[in-house]
Amino acid sequence: MKSTLNFFEVLLLMCGVFGADEDEVKSLSVMEGDSVTLNPDFTKIQEIILILWRFGDPVIAQIDGKVTSYPSYTDIFSGRLQLDQTGFLTINNMRIKHSGLYTIEVIQRAGTLNMKFTVTVYESPSAVDAGVTDMKLVSVKEGDPVILQTGVPQLTGDELIVWRFGDEGKLIAKHDIEAKSSPLYDETDERFRDRLKLNDQTGSLTITNTRTTDSGHYKVKISSNKQTLYQKYIVTVSEPGLSPAAVAGIVVAGIVVLLVIGLIYHRQTNAEKAETVSGVEGEDVELKTGVTKIQTSDLIEWKGNKDNLIAQIKEGTITSYEDVLYGIFRNRLKLDMNTGSLTITNPRIEHTGPYTFLINEKCKKRFIVYIKGKTLTVKENDSDTLETKTEIQTGDEIRWMFGDKDALIAEIKGETREVTTYDGPDGRFRDRLELDKTNGSLTIKNITADHAGIYKLLILSSGSTLCSKFFIYIGESKASE
Repeated sequence: MKSTLNFFEVLLLMCGVFGADEDEVKSLSVMEGDSVTLNPDFTKIQEIILILWRFGDPVIAQIDGKVTSYPSYTDIFSGRLQLDQTGFLTINNMRIKHSGLYTIEVIQRAGTLNMKFTVTVYESPSAVDAGVTDMKLVSVKEGDPVILQTGVPQLTGDELIVWRFGDEGKLIAKHDIEAKSSPLYDETDERFRDRLKLNDQTGSLTITNTRTTDSGHYKVKISSNKQTLYQKYIVTVSEPGLSPAAVAGIVVAGIVVLLVIGLIYHRQTNAEKAETVSGVEGEDVELKTGVTKIQTSDLIEWKGNKDNLIAQIKEGTITSYEDVLYGIFRNRLKLDMNTGSLTITNPRIEHTGPYTFLINEKCKKRFIVYIKGKTLTVKENDSDTLETKTEIQTGDEIRWMFGDKDALIAEIKGETREVTTYDGPDGRFRDRLELDKTNGSLTIKNITADHAGIYKLLILSSGSTLCSKFFIYIGESKASE
């Protein structure tokens, strides 16, 4: 079963004896490997004697007085549950087997209250992971093996490892270590047949006998009971050029031959070598061609990942193909009529990747673009606004998340345009958030050290998902970068 949702964490309001419908069942969806929090609101309920959480019939977590316990016979939840004194139940590192009916029973002096939640756990979807916070650039010659290192020294035994390839996030490898099963390699993409191997100690992926068609985006997500790690890679596989030994042989053959072959080799190397361009979300990035003046008769083409044509100049007319690659370039591309240089305005994480510049269908220059999240340093007790700088369309769904576990702190519903802010972990955002309904920007008031960290924005619209990241630090001045 597939889903297009990357992250889903819902705050459920429970009024209990003050008017809630006890027959009502709240439905939640969550991605395999992610966490979910069942959040009843006990602010109006006092003198709680006993709280019982059940999965089906068995009790999986309880609070008796002030003592929290997790019955040992519910083995499928071992190490996954966190129940706090307010009754909030968090389930980490979820699997398909955790789908089902969850009920909470609150016994208090005023009576007993029950509430039900239906949780559906989906297989990891093909959508781009919003949680990716790091990027690695990897280059390899065709035919050589390459290892995509996760940086994990040792897996603990309860991890779910999911590797995906390409902008569409095609599943290529998966391993549920907790289930003690063998790694699975998706064979729907024939290009990787019999060439992939997962390291069950670190989660790293080896690709043997690499081919130029292996170039592109790779993403790994490693979920455990304690945390979820993300890593993203851009792999470039180039055709082999002349080796140093070959060049030495040419020298022996004669100086004239050396000059001719050396010139060809130099041109080939320059054509293969990609220029790395780094940028920050929201700040325009220009890919300079190095051309002084293009001719009127020249066909200028820009291609993105998988050689998708994204822009061109033909017979003096500029055309942008903004619907390719899930529409991530819509209203963001500018071409210079004189030089052919391409500017990406207001770039996002999704614009990270390879770009190719062609004149008359011949490759002239390659680029690797890396877009980083924005860093803000804010004075304690000040306020700050995380700006989307994106035009919000009718029907777009806005979600703001905080921290490594992507706690949902604010959202705008797509159809109803309902704006909701949440208290967040430990209630640290209570009465501090303002969400702009017109553009989705988030203002945080009276910032303290507890509010430092990573903030992630998801804009879910028809057919695409945009992601932005902001890193807030507490310091002496309020300066970007």
